[in-house]
Amino acid sequence: MLNILLKFFKALSAFIFFSITVAGFVVAGYLFREFSKVPEITEEKLVDNLTSHIYDKNGNIIATLGNERREFVSSQDIPQNIKDAVLSIEDARFYTHIGIDPKRIVKALLVNTAAGNTLEGGSTITQQVVKRSLLSSQKSYERKIQEAFLSLQLEKKYSKEDILEMYLNKIFYSDNQYGIKSAAKYFYDKELKDLTISQVALLAGIPQQPVGYNPYDNPEAAKERRNTVLYAMYNNGKISKKEYDDGVNTPIEDGLVNKENSDRKLNNLKNPKYSAYIDFVEKEVRSLPEFAGENDPFSLGLQVHTNINEELQESIQNMLDNETYPMIAHDTQTAIVVLNTKNGLVEAIGGGKNYTYSGFNFAVDSKLQPASAIKPILDYAPGIEYFNWDSETMFADTPYSADGYSSYIYNWDRIFRGYVPMRRALAQSYNVPAVRAWDAVGFERAKHFAGKLGINVTSQNPTTAIGGSEDTVSPVQMAAAFAAFGNEGKYNKASAIVKIQDVAGNDIHINRESRQAMNPSTAFIITDMLKDVITPQGTSEEAYVPGLDMAAKSGSSTFDYYQAISLGIDPDNDTKDSWMVGYTTDYTVSIWQGPDIIDSYLKALKFNQAKTTQRILAHIMTLAHKDKSPEPFKKPDTVEQINGVYYATDRNTETDSMYAGEAQDATVQAKASEDSRAARAASRVMYAATAARTSNSIMTNNNSATNAAVANTAATNTATNIASNTATANATANSATSNSRTAAVNNTGSRRATATATNTRRTATATATNTNRTATATATNTRRTTATTATRNTTRNTGTARTNR
Repeated sequence: MLNILLKFFKALSAFIFFSITVAGFVVAGYLFREFSKVPEITEEKLVDNLTSHIYDKNGNIIATLGNERREFVSSQDIPQNIKDAVLSIEDARFYTHIGIDPKRIVKALLVNTAAGNTLEGGSTITQQVVKRSLLSSQKSYERKIQEAFLSLQLEKKYSKEDILEMYLNKIFYSDNQYGIKSAAKYFYDKELKDLTISQVALLAGIPQQPVGYNPYDNPEAAKERRNTVLYAMYNNGKISKKEYDDGVNTPIEDGLVNKENSDRKLNNLKNPKYSAYIDFVEKEVRSLPEFAGENDPFSLGLQVHTNINEELQESIQNMLDNETYPMIAHDTQTAIVVLNTKNGLVEAIGGGKNYTYSGFNFAVDSKLQPASAIKPILDYAPGIEYFNWDSETMFADTPYSADGYSSYIYNWDRIFRGYVPMRRALAQSYNVPAVRAWDAVGFERAKHFAGKLGINVTSQNPTTAIGGSEDTVSPVQMAAAFAAFGNEGKYNKASAIVKIQDVAGNDIHINRESRQAMNPSTAFIITDMLKDVITPQGTSEEAYVPGLDMAAKSGSSTFDYYQAISLGIDPDNDTKDSWMVGYTTDYTVSIWQGPDIIDSYLKALKFNQAKTTQRILAHIMTLAHKDKSPEPFKKPDTVEQINGVYYATDRNTETDSMYAGEAQDATVQAKASEDSRAARAASRVMYAATAARTSNSIMTNNNSATNAAVANTAATNTATNIASNTATANATANSATSNSRTAAVNNTGSRRATATATNTRRTATATATNTNRTATATATNTRRTTATTATRNTTRNTGTARTNR
C-alpha cells in the first residue's frame, strides 16, 4: 500500500513539475511576444505631444486640433510645495518604488472591486509618463504589461527628478493647456513661485479629470478635488493644520482669471464656415468609448476622416449668416442637418446664424419640442409595425379631453371632421387623430418604437403625441430618425466620422450604433403617406422639388397663451418652433427655426417667416442632389395592395406581450385591422355592383319621372356613403328657403355645409314633383361641388388658429 502511495505522489509531482514547466514556457513566450512589441524609449516621444488632423471626404485637412499651449519648466525651478502636492495625491511612494508600485496596485484593485467602479488608480507617475508618451489609449491587459515593462526601463534610464520633470511638463489641464507652468499662467496669471497653497492644490488635482475639475465649468467639483489634495498634503505632513484650514476655506474663484469662451479655445480651421461641423466631430470623438479615460484624445496624433461636403457646408452657413434666399430675416435662430440616408454620415451642419467655433450648436446641442414632426414616429408608424394599420385606417376626429374633463386638444384649424383616414390625418397634420392613434398604440409601445430610432420618450401626457410635452429632441436626432424611413427601416446614429487612424496610420475600430429599427414595410407605408405632405393636399406644398421622389413632415408649435400675451405675441397665428424634416433615398434634411430664448415679441415667427422652413428644405435638397435623381423608394415584397391601399404582410410581434388583454392588445388590434380591410373591400364591391345596376336602369328607362327618381336614389346613396365616412351629416332642411341658405353657407367655406346639403337633398327629393326632383338633383350636384371646393380652400389656408401642426 505504501509503495502504491509513493508511486502516486511521484507521478503527481512529475505531472505538477511538468505542468509548471510548460506553463512557464507559455508565459515566457507570451511575455516575450508582448515585450517585442513595445516601442523604443526616445527623448522626443517622452517630451512632445502630437497634434491631430481632421480631413474631409477627399482626404484634405480641414482642421488641426490638439495643438497645445505649453511652457517648459526644469525640475530645479519647480517649487517644492508643487512637488509635494502632486506626489501626495498622485504617487506618495514615488521616490521609493521601481516604476511600478505593487502595494498601490493591490489597494486600487480592492477599493475598485468593493465599489464596483474605478475610484482609485494603480498607476505610478512613471507609468503615467509611459502611457502618455509611448502607448496607445487602448485598454487591455497586453497594454498594461507593456506599460509595466517600459516603466521599469524608464526608471533605469532616467533619474526620479527627470521623470517628475517629464510628468509636470506633460500633464493636461483642459482648454488646450499642458504643463504646470502654462497652467499657472492660464488659470492665475502667476509664476509657479507666487502660487498660494490653495492654488497649488487645485492645479495638482485637475489632471485626474481635466474637464470634470475645470474651475470655469465645474467650480464645485474643482473645489472638492482641491480640498482632497489639501487633505492628502496635510496627512503626509507637507502642510500644517492651519494651512489646511485656510486652504479649504478659500473660495475656489480666488485669484482665478476671468475668461470668455473664445479665450479658452485654440483651433486651426481651414474655413470658419466649417466651425459647426468641426465642433460636432470633436464632441463625437471625445464621446467614443474607444477613448474613455483619455484626457485629450486629440493629443494622440489622430487622423480623423469625416464625411463633410465642403461646398454644401459653406453654402448652408452662408445662407444662415446672411439670411439670404430662401430665408426671410428674423430675430430667431435656425439649425440645419444634412446626412446620408443610407449610412447616417453627416454631410453638413448649420449650427446657427453667425456660428463661431465652440459656440452653442443649435443643430446638435439644443433640446426642442418636435411639434407635429414627431407624429409619424410616435403615433402612426408603431400602429403599422405592430397592428398592421394601413393608410385608410380611420380615426375619430371628435372632441378629445387631455385631462378627462376640461383641457381639450384641437386641430390647428379648430375644426372636427368626424372620422378621417390616416393618410389625410398625416398629410394635413390633424392633432386629434394623432392623439387617438397614440392612445391605441399605448405609451410603452410608442416609447419602445421611438427608442429604436434614437428618440427618448418619458412623458405619458397626450400632448407628447403631438410634440408638445417636456420630451425634447435636437435636429440631428430628428434627421437620423427620419432617415430610417428612407433606408428601408434601418437606423444609423448620425455620425461625422468615416474612420479614425492612430499616429502610426493604423485604423482604430469604432463601434457604430446601427440597427433594423422597423420592418421595411412600415418604412415604405409611412413614406408613401408622407409624400402627400408636400402636395396641394398636404401642409407643405412649397417643400416639393420636381424630379425627386421625396417624403417629408412639417411641425409647428405656438407659444403659451399667457406668455404670448405678456410679450405682445399673437398666440393664435405666431409660430414658436417651425420644423421640416424631409428625405430621399440619398439625403435626409432636418430644419428647425425658432427662438434661442423667449424674451421678446421679436422671437416669434410670423406666417411668412415660418413658411420659409418649407422653402429651405426644397433649396437644400436641390443643392445636395445637384443634377442627380435619387433612386425611388422601393416597395418591399412584404407590402401588398387592396384597391390601391398598401398594407404589410409581416406584422412585428415583438410587443405582443405588452397590454395583453387590454384595448392596446396587439393581436386584437391586428385582427381588427384585417377585418376593416375586408369590410372596405366588400363595401367597394357592393358599391360597384349598385352603381352598375343604377347605370343600366337609367339607360333602359325612357320615362322622365322614373329617370328623375333613379337619379335621386343614386344621389341619396352617394350622399349616405359620404355621411357614413365623415360622420358629420346631422342637420336637415325642410324647404327651398333652407336650401338657399345652405348653398350660401357653402360658398363661405363652412365644412358643415356638406352634411346639411346631404340631408336637404334627402328631404327635398322625397317631397318634390318629378320636375322638382330633377332640379333638386342638379342643385345638389352644384352644392356638392361648391362645398368640396370651399373645403379644400379652407384646408389649405394655414394662417388660421392652431395648436401644433
